[in-house]
Amino acid sequence: MSDHNQTPRTPRQGLGVELRRLRTLAGLSGRQIALRTGLSQSRVSRIERGDALASVPELTRWLEQAGAIDRLEQMVAATEAALNEADSWHEFMRADSFADMQETVREREAVARTQRSFLPTLVPGLLQTAEYARLVFIASDLTGGQDYAAAVQRRIDRQQILYEQGHSFEFILTEAALRWRPGPKQVLIAQLDRIASLATLSNVSIGIIPMDVETQAIPWHGFTLNEDVDDENPYVQVETIHAYLTVSRPDDVELYRRQFAVLKKAARTGQQFSDFLNNLRSELLSGD
Repeated sequence: MSDHNQTPRTPRQGLGVELRRLRTLAGLSGRQIALRTGLSQSRVSRIERGDALASVPELTRWLEQAGAIDRLEQMVAATEAALNEADSWHEFMRADSFADMQETVREREAVARTQRSFLPTLVPGLLQTAEYARLVFIASDLTGGQDYAAAVQRRIDRQQILYEQGHSFEFILTEAALRWRPGPKQVLIAQLDRIASLATLSNVSIGIIPMDVETQAIPWHGFTLNEDVDDENPYVQVETIHAYLTVSRPDDVELYRRQFAVLKKAARTGQQFSDFLNNLRSELLSGD
């Protein structure tokens, strides 16, 4: 994991570094600022890491305790500007390995009680088999210098959250996502079996949008909508070819919420989903 001494990559991280600096200058520990502001220690840590943005009341209490209330207007403006941000993969990869990135994602997933994900191109990380994940990491590594074994292990470790009843998950995939093959067809067959197994969990819902079904939503790109977040407002994570986006502005989050609802209407779930998986599996087994 990157440490606090590294140059902030994003506005969120810059805000977190500055709040930590002001707290330290005031001679306060993380525990002390938590007690004095009424925040949990985990919330303080997430704010200082840049994983979360402080609300205006939280900023006010924080700056009051740090003796820097004169910075409030400036910090509020910076927070507003950071609600939607892009973290460049180029800068990200200079600071963190694939394995570190998995740990960062795991920490974010731990505080979201409800996740709704749409993936139009490949199986989401939480549902991947180890071999599928390894091949995805290889395909994603443009420099060739990553530790794939460590990254795969961290991704598999992340999947433990699927078995926690305090968390619920909705996944919507396109047929293209299920058919994409990062390796031999045996890899994809094993991946389909893994999905079928996870779909039996009571807190996991998986749907498929077949290629021949009508839908009123354009599948622009994948995204994950995080709801019921501990001490934080809902937010959306989007991975593009050049950057990792975090969307927190309420109006924009609502756009993703509505998009997911439209996609969900077109998805086949339950027995229809199981039948689709079985037919695709049989097709792969009987093919050349």
